[in-house]
Amino acid sequence: DLARSYRAVLRSRPVLFMSAQYFCWSFGMYGFIFWLPSIVKSGTGEGIGTTGLLTAVPYAFAVVAMLVNSRLSDRSGRRRAAVWPWLAVGGLALFGSYAAGSRFPLAFAMLVVAAACLYAPYGPFFALVSSLAPAGISGAAVAMVNSFGALGSFAGTYLVGWVRGTSLGDAGAFAMMAVGALLSAALTLAVRDPRPAAEPLGTVTGQPEPAEAR
Repeated sequence: DLARSYRAVLRSRPVLFMSAQYFCWSFGMYGFIFWLPSIVKSGTGEGIGTTGLLTAVPYAFAVVAMLVNSRLSDRSGRRRAAVWPWLAVGGLALFGSYAAGSRFPLAFAMLVVAAACLYAPYGPFFALVSSLAPAGISGAAVAMVNSFGALGSFAGTYLVGWVRGTSLGDAGAFAMMAVGALLSAALTLAVRDPRPAAEPLGTVTGQPEPAEAR
């Protein structure tokens, strides 16, 4: 039943790690999404029209990155390797964007890289969660991971805005978003890649053994 499924999920170490991972990822991601227009506007000093156009650029690259990464992951069957490197690079790009300071073209280029890297792992990530879940309860596992992600998105949106209004300013905000992305990469590395089930004896490329050979 449902209660038994959730008890099994709560006892699953990989699912707990993935829940914490998605919390950290969503923390950095939604802090970035919600405050990106304000960051771009403060960096350019332009009006709402130019700010809106510039804000759309990172998402265009993010769409391409998502499609390419998902396709490559499906071809190779490697899920974990299609998640953590992107998140690590995304976190470093957020640090780099702040470090660029008043050099807005460089800072904006780093924001584009960060957006592409933070969005790219979505498809492989949920495939990884499903494959790590105990047999028969992948739905409950995905629901739990999504719940932690929702908490992370709320926390990231609120805290990044709050930090920007303190003496820490944009430095603190970028640091928080970057740390969230880097922690999510580390937590992904903490789980093992699920191994495909071994083929039955007497089979070659999945074909059954000929009857006369039995």
